[in-house]
Amino acid sequence: MINEITGASAGTNSANQPNSSEKSVLGRDEFLKLLTFQLRAQNPMKPYDNQEFASQLAQFSQLEQLIDIRSLLEEQMLTNAILTQTMSNSALPGMLGKTAKAFTKQIQVSGVNDNILGFDTPYNVSSGKMTITDSGVGIVNIIELSGNMLNKGTHTINWDGTDLNGDKVPDGNYNFTVELLESNGNGFSADTFTKGKIDAVRFKSDGTKLVINGMELPLNAISDITTDN
Repeated sequence: MINEITGASAGTNSANQPNSSEKSVLGRDEFLKLLTFQLRAQNPMKPYDNQEFASQLAQFSQLEQLIDIRSLLEEQMLTNAILTQTMSNSALPGMLGKTAKAFTKQIQVSGVNDNILGFDTPYNVSSGKMTITDSGVGIVNIIELSGNMLNKGTHTINWDGTDLNGDKVPDGNYNFTVELLESNGNGFSADTFTKGKIDAVRFKSDGTKLVINGMELPLNAISDITTDN
């Protein structure tokens, strides 16, 4: 019987298990080999019942169909992904000049762009602060949050680009984080973002990038695109 032979085969090969992709291929080939072995090993004086043999062939046919269906579904998913990406890439140039909200912990300071630092908080908090650091992880400025900034919602700060002493910082890349404290004393980090005009769309091998405030940001970092600030 096919099931009996399969069970014995599984026991002897347990030490060398193939990966999932190999198992689907081996299952089909193994079925044919076992079926052939069964026919060769049958007793000529008592051959297998035709109905049972037909049932096993039907099982093999169903297995073949399932493998073919899986292959077709995988091809369709790949085709749909390519089509979606193509449509998305075709529409992106029309976004130039519009304002985008992009989740990031980095901002590029220059004499041209506004330094908009934003964060989201899921509920009201009792206190919080925004810390700005340079590429060397040195603290550049600390902004204490107060008033409406502690309420649930989305908040933005237009940083003037100064350090703790009130001096203008050099142009370049800076990081920022927002730490919030609940009334029960539990602290957490808020999701941070920046906003700015989409200056360019770049199609790269690692995905589509939008240039916002001089920074290349991945498409999946963008949450909103609007025609205003």
